[in-house]
Amino acid sequence: MAWRIMNSPSDGASGSTQARPEIELSWKRSVLNGITPELQGLDELPVIDIDPSSRLLTAASPVLDQMVAKLTGTNYSLLLADRDCRLMYRWFDEPKFETVMDSLGLRHGANIGEDSVGTNALGTAIETRHGIVVHGTEHYIESFKRFSCYGHPIRHPVTRRIEGVLDITGIAADANPLLAPFLVRAVEDIEQRLLDQAKASERALLAAFQSASRHRQRAVAALGDDIVLTNKAALDLLEPGDYALMRMLMDDLERTPERSAEVSLSSGASVHVHLARVAGAGEGTMFHFEPVAEPRLRSPRAPVIPVGDAGTPLLIHGSPGTGRSTEARRIFGDSADYFNCADAAMEGEMAFGRRLRDRLANPAGSVCLENVELLPDALVPVVVESIDAGKGPRLGLTTIELEELRGAHLGLATMIVERIELKPLRNRGAEVSEIAMRLIRELNPAANVRLIPSVIESLATRPWPGNLHELKAVLAHVVQHRSAGDVTLTDLPEAYRTSSGARQLWGREQAEHDAILAALRRCDGNKVKAAQELGISRTTLYARIRALKITGF
Repeated sequence: MAWRIMNSPSDGASGSTQARPEIELSWKRSVLNGITPELQGLDELPVIDIDPSSRLLTAASPVLDQMVAKLTGTNYSLLLADRDCRLMYRWFDEPKFETVMDSLGLRHGANIGEDSVGTNALGTAIETRHGIVVHGTEHYIESFKRFSCYGHPIRHPVTRRIEGVLDITGIAADANPLLAPFLVRAVEDIEQRLLDQAKASERALLAAFQSASRHRQRAVAALGDDIVLTNKAALDLLEPGDYALMRMLMDDLERTPERSAEVSLSSGASVHVHLARVAGAGEGTMFHFEPVAEPRLRSPRAPVIPVGDAGTPLLIHGSPGTGRSTEARRIFGDSADYFNCADAAMEGEMAFGRRLRDRLANPAGSVCLENVELLPDALVPVVVESIDAGKGPRLGLTTIELEELRGAHLGLATMIVERIELKPLRNRGAEVSEIAMRLIRELNPAANVRLIPSVIESLATRPWPGNLHELKAVLAHVVQHRSAGDVTLTDLPEAYRTSSGARQLWGREQAEHDAILAALRRCDGNKVKAAQELGISRTTLYARIRALKITGF
């Protein structure tokens, strides 16, 4: 077990203000989340209902009872939170800590993560993914500085996914280093009980699958934490990338025990899928597939949207790394003339402008202006005039997301009604398998590899702030170490071997996610201004940012 005992950022005895990297980074995250050291009540934050029969609480309850018996009379307190750092259990032998928790509104179902209360042994253990001790003034908010906290994440023994975090808290002056191994032993007991549950869950899932598989003509599959079952019809229908899509559909069952959707499989076939949790199988889920159209092979070079008349200008926009240049070359071909507006700074505005004017005066062929947001303001009218005249070459433009454009560049972009929006890679989970294989072929045409489902799932659920550039760098690492056979999780860089926990958003949630993200970008990440623009309170905005897993602000 890896533990980090973090020094106080302000050591009263020595006057030193130096802190270990873990605490320094945790404090920085607290500041970025808008937490203040004088944090008061959090009553406006949403509190979820805790399921007393949840897998984690069921496994932990006997262990918690034993711990309470041993801690009674010691002035220590005991907390348990789930993987989202929502409080599932509170027990206090130290009344002062209970008073503080109640005054902050940290009751059952409340969030005690770093994004709510700053540095603390529960939230920081979730962030750092290892056991941690936070003593006294190492806490970010003033109310917690009188306490010492010992926190340790609870991992599922099969999936290795963090299921929750266990914490022991006491008065800082009574800190005892022996509590750390005591806590580790309790976590190990909970993890063993989770393993025992998993065995029972697998039996329940197998029974449900066997019952459903009696209809041999229907494609049926069952997914558990570490088990995949398919009948022959499903085996013929599904490809490795489809299992990652199924995992993302499973994540949406957090709010309802069953749902239906129409999805496109890796083969291009459209299917109606009904999925439902299996009683007694934890997160085990049954899938029933019904084709809604004849399977059709999807071309990896199919246009994102139909391209109009040859003389109609086209705008390709999206965040950096989404493949704008690649898409432009796919549409306009190698024979087009490409002008990268970033070159104007090195080439000189006058020389670049002269070359651009000369080309736009020639109606032959196609011209593509890349990174239009970097086009000097003085040259924007040159492009506008060419579009207005309608006599120049077929014109294409690539640029950043429209909401990030300003002034003349925004005016130029809005003149073009035929547009292709390239979504961030994090919103293209169902396509990740196809995209990854295309990039692998580009990196090493001789590679004869297959991405196994767990690899596709890990890639499909990551946030990908670097979009295609980041994915290509990861795959470059893969093809350096493997040119044939199955690509497994161990072939990925270490930081990419587990799922980020992100889930696919659907319908209203996706629209809400996009609206909040756009407002944050327009306001340069200022959450107060973004909340005002959206017409909601700051606390509501923070809650939605957490629920929708919006990162980077």
